Amino acid sequence: MSKPKFLYDSRLSDATPVASSTAAGDYNVLNLRDWRPYTWWKPSAMPATVTVDCGSAKAADYALVYGHDLATKAAMIEIRGSTDNFGASDVLVASSTPASDAPLLLGWASVSYRYWRARVTGAAAPSLAIVASGAALEAPVYLDGSFSPIDRRVEGQTNRSENGHPLGRVVYFESWKEMVTLRNVSWTWARDTLVPAWKAHLRGSPFGFIWESALYPGDVLLVQSADRLGIPHRAGALCDVEMELEGVIQ
Repeated sequence: MSKPKFLYDSRLSDATPVASSTAAGDYNVLNLRDWRPYTWWKPSAMPATVTVDCGSAKAADYALVYGHDLATKAAMIEIRGSTDNFGASDVLVASSTPASDAPLLLGWASVSYRYWRARVTGAAAPSLAIVASGAALEAPVYLDGSFSPIDRRVEGQTNRSENGHPLGRVVYFESWKEMVTLRNVSWTWARDTLVPAWKAHLRGSPFGFIWESALYPGDVLLVQSADRLGIPHRAGALCDVEMELEGVIQ
């Protein structure tokens, strides 16, 4: 089992990423780091790479690929690290050939490199909306037992006859909304780790959330937080953390 993780840190945000090629149209490589699932990067030639120079060695232990057609295009994605801009040093950190176009989460023991690269291979060029690879923020405790990871709500239009009989429903999408409650965490973690992450990213931008990456990596969601971060006090040097998250089931 694993504790919940907030996925927002990304090496692609450390400097301007450089693509080996880009297809014509609105496929700017910067789209990979804007956390929008409706803007894409697509290469014009395969294999293709996106490389970033972080300026100094930076750690990563996960990669999230969201909004992609890797499976449809029978393509593979690799995460690579290097100490010399992929000269003599070119280390394969993780790779996957997805079986579906669902959100993809990869994890590994933390490693640090100055240069990071995402590489895609295959016969046909895929489109990728979000690629984030960095250091996951892992909660220090497991989730409260009331948490429901796969609840969902249908967003659409329900149709009935003039006599009230059900005629079916037009489904637009399925939404997910849950209160994430972390009980009995230290004030040190809440003040020195969570609140800075909240200010830097979690309060204003989408991010990835996974409640159990070891058993259910496919449950990763692109979410946003509500307006309130609750941190009620407990006796001693402990507190609770309450954060409401919402997203879309893919």
